[in-house]
Amino acid sequence: MKRVRMVCVAVVAMCVGLGFTVVDWEERLARSIPLPEDVVQVESRHGVAATLNEEATRAAIEVLESGGNAVDAATAAWFVLSVVSPNQTGLAGGGHIVFYEAATGQVYFIDAAQRAPMASHPGMFLDDDGEPLPTHEIRARGLAVGVPGAVRGWDVALKRWGTRYFDELLDPAIALAEGGWEVDRELSLRIHQTRDSLDAHAQELFVPEGRPLEPGDLLVQEGKARALRLIAEAGSEAFYQGEIASAIARHVQGLGGVLTEEDLHRYNVTVDPPRWVRYRDYQVATHPNTMGGNTFAVLLGLLEPFELEQYEPRSVERYHLILEATRLASAESQAFFGGPEFMDHPWQATLSEEFLEDRRSSIQMDSRLDEIEAGDAWAYQVGGPYRTRGHHPDYDERADAGQIQDLLDEGTDHLTVVDRHGNVVAATTSLGVGWVGGHMVPEFGFMLNVRGAYFDSEPGGVHEVRPGKRPSRSMTPTLVFRDGEPVYSVGSPSPGPMQHAQVLLNMIEHGMDPAHAVAEPRVGAPGVWEYGVPDEVVEALRELGHPMDEEWSDRGAVPVLRRVNDRWQGASDPRRDGIAGAVGTR
Repeated sequence: MKRVRMVCVAVVAMCVGLGFTVVDWEERLARSIPLPEDVVQVESRHGVAATLNEEATRAAIEVLESGGNAVDAATAAWFVLSVVSPNQTGLAGGGHIVFYEAATGQVYFIDAAQRAPMASHPGMFLDDDGEPLPTHEIRARGLAVGVPGAVRGWDVALKRWGTRYFDELLDPAIALAEGGWEVDRELSLRIHQTRDSLDAHAQELFVPEGRPLEPGDLLVQEGKARALRLIAEAGSEAFYQGEIASAIARHVQGLGGVLTEEDLHRYNVTVDPPRWVRYRDYQVATHPNTMGGNTFAVLLGLLEPFELEQYEPRSVERYHLILEATRLASAESQAFFGGPEFMDHPWQATLSEEFLEDRRSSIQMDSRLDEIEAGDAWAYQVGGPYRTRGHHPDYDERADAGQIQDLLDEGTDHLTVVDRHGNVVAATTSLGVGWVGGHMVPEFGFMLNVRGAYFDSEPGGVHEVRPGKRPSRSMTPTLVFRDGEPVYSVGSPSPGPMQHAQVLLNMIEHGMDPAHAVAEPRVGAPGVWEYGVPDEVVEALRELGHPMDEEWSDRGAVPVLRRVNDRWQGASDPRRDGIAGAVGTR
């Protein structure tokens, strides 16, 4: 009989069995970034899962043990996350699922992002005087609520590649919602941080009698259990039609929003080929339709010639190059990448060697760039010829048609799973800091998303709101291949791809295993640095012109998989109580 090998990682809390000892939530803020020995990695040829919550990892491993594949396991894990991490993801969320099908060697991106309701229009975020409404007002009026996509995304994944369906996979999530679950440090922290933004329905559940839930308190979510049962019994149609859809539309319209039942009825995802880019002798599959996917691709293209392996992982030079390249890559994506169905994107040009060299030449090793503006990508796109950095050879014939979050990475989650067949799933899903929006559908106990707030408030720009448009997204679950075989899976809920790019570079450029790559301290823009970055390096970065924060803070959370020969290794990130699990033993 196979045994589950579950590894629990915590820095302040000690791991006991599969659970954490209860600690005061304020200690969570004082913890340091983990040491590599704290991030114990798992290894197996039969299946590995890495998520940001132990209950979700447990659910994934149990599905793999019982013969389910990676899509089945990831689905079960995500629905558990909707229960135990309601501040990070949920039934009203949206996101992106990337799937590698081992039998065919094909990679698919399911784009399940939230869409703007059909009654949306470019001026909907302006007040009566034509001035932009403040973000908190957009959220308060329900104008930021997008049409949820996550449930439909998992539905499509299961029907296309899974071996089971919701009726077999939602039991763990239902049991946790119905029977209760002991609140962990992460959720308790977020409740304390954001209690004043929660509406009366959410306050009743998470701040009962004015007391925020503490670690170890039992959280029972009867309304959410009811919603999950309806989905298990009738599939995704139970969410997009019927009483759940009615409850969502009624609540949003009661706030002043424009989402309707018809918006929910008509919602569907797209299934797209990835955007393939080269980094050294690796082929990287990024999201074809998002700012995050393009930022990740441009970031790697900018950094490759600098040969980061020549620098120490915690050196001034390496951190400086990563920060500057990220700023340049982000500027391109912000300027050009609105909804792909509504505008053309010069993505080939932003990945051409000529354009990358032009942008790369502006990086100075002795100073930070004062101002960064997007380059003239269209000149390279139209003026060609140009050499793209390259699709995967199997996809050459399949060319695509085609705000900084507060509270850091609050409102987003990431997971990744590989099964015994070699199928790999990575998924990043988000409420768009929906927890801060604070709106709960009272009949069913789940939080609404606020992805609409990611559109521009003023009309006329790349990111203006349009009916059915998907807002700008920094999420990009990423698979990396070598010689046509998957070797890495990375992703992060942190704003932008900068965090998991650093973890990937730690493995590729410095030969780190997943545990060391995750534990290594990271930097973030603007000015974020983690415990473990040497004080003299922080000061040197300031001297180069980087506005480094006075105090360190943790940034992002990166579940990661790595294939070594015929075995897969997994590690997850204790910055957010991440846990990896494996089927079988070494």
